[in-house]
Amino acid sequence: MDRLRSVLTKVHLIGVARFADRTVRRCVFTGVNVVRSLARVPLVGPGLDPLLTRIDRRDRLHFELAELLRVCNALNDQHLSYWIAGGWGLDALVGCETRRHGDLDLVLDRFQVDLTTIESLVMSLGYQRKKPLGGTLWFPDAEVYEDNRGHRIELLNVNWELLIGIDALLGPDQTLEHDTAGENDQATQFFLKHCTSTGAFDGVSLPVLSIAAQQLFHLGYESRPVDVHAMDVSRLISMEKVSRIDSLDRATARSSTQEPHQSSTLLLIPIFTLPSELWRLCRLYHNDLNLIPPHVTLAFPFLPQESVTAEVVQELSTLFSESMAFDFELGEVRWFGSEVVYLEPSNADAFISIIEVLKERFDDFHPYDDAFDSVIPHVTLSDNGSLADRRILERHAPKYLPISARASHVWMMSNDRGPEAWSIVKIFQLGTSSSAESSV
Repeated sequence: MDRLRSVLTKVHLIGVARFADRTVRRCVFTGVNVVRSLARVPLVGPGLDPLLTRIDRRDRLHFELAELLRVCNALNDQHLSYWIAGGWGLDALVGCETRRHGDLDLVLDRFQVDLTTIESLVMSLGYQRKKPLGGTLWFPDAEVYEDNRGHRIELLNVNWELLIGIDALLGPDQTLEHDTAGENDQATQFFLKHCTSTGAFDGVSLPVLSIAAQQLFHLGYESRPVDVHAMDVSRLISMEKVSRIDSLDRATARSSTQEPHQSSTLLLIPIFTLPSELWRLCRLYHNDLNLIPPHVTLAFPFLPQESVTAEVVQELSTLFSESMAFDFELGEVRWFGSEVVYLEPSNADAFISIIEVLKERFDDFHPYDDAFDSVIPHVTLSDNGSLADRRILERHAPKYLPISARASHVWMMSNDRGPEAWSIVKIFQLGTSSSAESSV
């Protein structure tokens, strides 16, 4: 397919190349879904699992936070100017990882000048150049690099002419000109002022595109399922002063056929360090990790959404800031009866301590509606499908253990869109020592 796209592009049939690429991708996507369905059949499934592992590219691509920091450190060591875009850029602005990412988008300040240097650098990190299909409206030049571990980097060039046009509309008396090296002072200052910002992960500062630029660069494209999540994260970033956790008019997106329900909230600590293969198995055997990532639940249900006032938010902020972030491991596969298969975290007392404080501070909070005598911290692998499905997870999960993880943030999620449609409405940071903070 790469060779076909290259030939079509060289003869200026880029439209045909894109159509061919989309068609092939749709066929592959349909085929993967068929194999996924067959893989759940008890007698057929075990034989198809190796095939599914090889062809299920979507679940194989995973760009971890540690890999992002490794790449950014290498770029900064060479004093190269760039900004993180896309999903990782949004997460850096909000302050923590909010979903699993398949790639890393980097916008280069001086694309034509620095591309050769950056290409040599990323190749020294284990990446190989792939044939690019072509750029987009906002990023006319895009170079793609992948390694053999499922990591993908896209180096992007800004459409300066388009940005100059936007600036002319915003300020007709300050029309800008920009050369291909990105060195024109006026254009650079415009870009730096309106399109760039600084994000961070656990105290590590990173250059990113601003929220305004992220929203601007998404205009003109067909909405994807992941864009709903991006809108929620953008809303989190934009909410500087919150009097209460409300739906912010998201309820208007509900279908008219949906029956009204009382929105509830939950508190959890997300985990994104599950290996790609275990993540794939969880999704295959009836645990939709796209809705809520692997996590340790702190409070479910917490409070009705209408009861989450500014005072509650402040109380939670204080409570979590007084609880220090901590490391733990997922080392054992356990069961709740025969209905839930889960991973048991080490350092369980640290989770229980937070839960107990929540119970003391909020009289209306009753873990699991008091259905159990005690709360056992756990990371659910699956609580859906058949018992046979859960047995498969029990059999495969141990070869990926132990899994190291860190509790650094607490999410508040709400189901205001629907009983099972959970989305992030607030992120709290657990306490950290000032000495742990650094910058890339």
